[in-house]
Amino acid sequence: MDEKKERKDVIIYIKKYALFAVEEMEKFGIPASIKLGQGILESSMGNSILAKDANNHFGIKCGRNWKGNIYYHDDDLPRECFRKYNSVRESFNDHSKFLKNPRYSELFDLEKNDYKAWAIGLKKAGYATSLNYSERLIHQIEKYFLWKLDKENSREIEKKIDQYLIEIKKDKTEHIGSFFWIHFLDKIFLFFKKKN
Repeated sequence: MDEKKERKDVIIYIKKYALFAVEEMEKFGIPASIKLGQGILESSMGNSILAKDANNHFGIKCGRNWKGNIYYHDDDLPRECFRKYNSVRESFNDHSKFLKNPRYSELFDLEKNDYKAWAIGLKKAGYATSLNYSERLIHQIEKYFLWKLDKENSREIEKKIDQYLIEIKKDKTEHIGSFFWIHFLDKIFLFFKKKN
């Protein structure tokens, strides 16, 4: 996807769902930057088949305890079972509940505005199979200033969102420095984990 099209799709995604992310942050303590960044990555800015057909913006699979609607989709394996939602808001809310699973409990000891630690923690806890998931997530958060949303509240965000989106449209910088730095830190972590 070319840079211009991606930026346009991200701006549309943020405009639609920033409020959901901030509301969930207030309820559950998950940084809005992490939630929106994951939504952008996992749903290809709302354009993936899973997002369009199942309102699943976070790639959450059924699991053993899921009692809701299901949707079969080829992922790591053919015809894997994914959760299907009635709305995108329901997907955002279920993502918050999903992260309250004990597997992710250490994330909630982190500062709400430490998106880098959250991104690395998600990968360490096994949220995604992609080896560079945390780097990609951090890259999206920095490229589109999603970290600014971690300081917002749901009463004010709708008033501020247009100004925030203007900043994204103007910005042409690449945020590759931290992308490679985090990748380097992940490699060191994996090296020491294998040794122990």
